[in-house]
Amino acid sequence: MMRRMIEMAVLCASIAMLPNAASATTVTIHVDDARATLLAMQNPSLSRADALAVARMYGNQAALRKLHDFKIPSTTEDFANALYACAHDEKVTKDTEKAILLDLVKPKAPALLALLQEIEANPKSFQQAIETRIALFTPPNAAIHLEGYVIAAGDGGGYSFGGTEFFLNIGFNDDLILAKSTTTHELYHAVQGAFAADRAMKPDSAAGPPSQECVNTEQLFANLYEEGTAMYVEDISLLPQSHSSVAARMQADMDEGLSHIRTSGTLLEMSVISLNTAEPVSYDDLYDVGFLGHGVLYNIAYVMAKDIAESDGPQGLAALLKKPPYNFVLRYTQLAAYGADKDHPRLGPNTIAAAMHLAHACR
Repeated sequence: MMRRMIEMAVLCASIAMLPNAASATTVTIHVDDARATLLAMQNPSLSRADALAVARMYGNQAALRKLHDFKIPSTTEDFANALYACAHDEKVTKDTEKAILLDLVKPKAPALLALLQEIEANPKSFQQAIETRIALFTPPNAAIHLEGYVIAAGDGGGYSFGGTEFFLNIGFNDDLILAKSTTTHELYHAVQGAFAADRAMKPDSAAGPPSQECVNTEQLFANLYEEGTAMYVEDISLLPQSHSSVAARMQADMDEGLSHIRTSGTLLEMSVISLNTAEPVSYDDLYDVGFLGHGVLYNIAYVMAKDIAESDGPQGLAALLKKPPYNFVLRYTQLAAYGADKDHPRLGPNTIAAAMHLAHACR
């Protein structure tokens, strides 16, 4: 099959306002994975061999990889079986096949194919708008190539795995506004992935490996930085323009979270403490509470990113791409308005102490 793709390059006009003007960042978004899945589930003549071929596509394999992150061991064969059953209107009963969520996508398949066409047909309102936003928060002259895949299967609206690839699940992003918002978020994670080596903890070799407490706290602050900045860059102010029920739920969660921002700050403080006790909570358990579901820690992370950007400008956030993530915490506490009002909430003493410890004792 000839792979169709949307080729996108950051426009010079979109970044003329930035220092040193030109950026070498390029983006390619592949759409075949989503289209093949949507067409296959509507094909009552789909063979098992064809279903397996769709399941093996790169983006669909990433959907399985994400399920594995959620401790759901779905396989390529599970994907193919679920797709075959979906196409033939058969009931899926195996848990690892149901987890791929194709039964939720099939009723929306015609509308999602139309959305895919709309994405391709509107480069100015989709691709170029995303690139313009991303360029503001990327170092000038950054030579990065990013690969994106649109899919229509699995759990989660979008994700990346720490590298320069990102994935958009239109099964959850069922209108242009929401798809643009999620793509911007995940694309910025891919930008973060391009600078991951710069942010990595580099301990003094003479001092030996860092303690597990340092590693765990660094991971917490890394997730805090990555999600907070990606959330700010995606521009959640666009959500009210969406007609999607998913966007409405996201907006409601965000409004609720920001109205109780001290709760999010308290959870961050408790998380730091729990990682630095004699018998620490496992990081996976902490991540489940803080970043999955309603994502309570997203709220404080977003406020920190927003306040830094408003103080230091977009390139202030861009500078953090190349610094260890404790800098995100410490820079926030250095802002002139820090602690002055509810929009600049104070962090707990253990959170600040942990950031200082990472800066001075863990490397």
